[in-house]
Amino acid sequence: MAINIKIILRINKTLPNGEHPIVFRITEERRNYELSTKKSSLLKDWDGRTQTVHTSHPNHKPINALLNNIKVKTTLYFASLQDDQQSRVGAIKEIVARLTGAIQKAPTKKLLEFFDDEINRLKSMDRLGYASVHVMTKNRLSKFMNHIDMTFEDIDLNFIRRFEDWMIKKDIAVTTRSIDLRTFRTVWRNAIKEKHCKENHYPFKDFAFSKYNNPKTKKRAITQEQFKKIANLELDDDKLVNSRNYFLFSYYCRGLNFTDLANLKWTNIIDGNLNYIRAKTKEQFDFKLHPEALRILAFYKSMEGNSDDGYVFPILYKRHASVRSKRDRRMKILKRVNQDLKIISKKAEIEKNITTYVARHTYATTLKAKGLTIEEIGKTLGHDSTKTTEIYLDEIGDPLFDDRINDSI
Repeated sequence: MAINIKIILRINKTLPNGEHPIVFRITEERRNYELSTKKSSLLKDWDGRTQTVHTSHPNHKPINALLNNIKVKTTLYFASLQDDQQSRVGAIKEIVARLTGAIQKAPTKKLLEFFDDEINRLKSMDRLGYASVHVMTKNRLSKFMNHIDMTFEDIDLNFIRRFEDWMIKKDIAVTTRSIDLRTFRTVWRNAIKEKHCKENHYPFKDFAFSKYNNPKTKKRAITQEQFKKIANLELDDDKLVNSRNYFLFSYYCRGLNFTDLANLKWTNIIDGNLNYIRAKTKEQFDFKLHPEALRILAFYKSMEGNSDDGYVFPILYKRHASVRSKRDRRMKILKRVNQDLKIISKKAEIEKNITTYVARHTYATTLKAKGLTIEEIGKTLGHDSTKTTEIYLDEIGDPLFDDRINDSI
């Protein structure tokens, strides 16, 4: 996309002193952008060939110095562009505005710069998980942009499509692409609200998000036979025993996710019932515990070296006082547990990749196999609608349907 620049005398406009304004004109695809240099000249004192004023102009020295400076700086800008970079109107405008003193208000933030502001804002609100999502999206955008920041004005629909194509070529999963593009869109909307971007400049309005509405990644539950292999496996490593217990407890507690498991305190156990508020949805759960879940609780009730802050499992302690330290600790233990589950699955001769979330998938699949309705399954999983449960079960797959097909051929 070629950009032409030129300094001209606007003879169709006359100032009160009888002179005409000297403007910097940018032409891109036959569209002109004009920036004031805050200088002016009579027609007789203007040299259109050299784009300077004649020595007959009383202020020819400071005016020509400014105009030459603009030419040099913009020439350097074009020369600094790499082969795969396109020149940007916004960047040129900023150069001229700074040299002429046209920037009277605080300069607007560029994309990556504004991303950092959003990340810091989320961290200040202790929304650390959402902040980490922004960090990952920003890092991918930065790599795509060769780590050179850009103004919002210079980003268009073509940029978004090229970013999407770049992610596809990098084999980035569809769910990750969906998260990145939606996070990018959210940041853009916030930039409009904070006046870093014009309201009418919104390239996402023509970007098709329909293919990302329900991105599916095939998740796999394990069979009851495989689950029993894990439950009955002889383990002499305390670390592996803990990791298996977390996996089993999640299954027996209706697909309890790891964050809620780590946050459980003994005060959440009341007369054989589990009463807690799910961190993700803030929904309250209260249900009778399975005998196997009670057995696991009894193991930790008498265990030495348990939490010193009332937590059921030895994950969080008093030293994890802040929201950030709690989250960092949970993420650290979750990573370790998933590594342990790989070892456990290998010992149990199970080839599938098993993580803590497989317990939730297996729980849902078991209920389906027992004939429970989608409404009943969704209620226990904490889903807001049956549509969510249908999508969830579809992502897991239907092993019963698979068996019926295989038995029929």
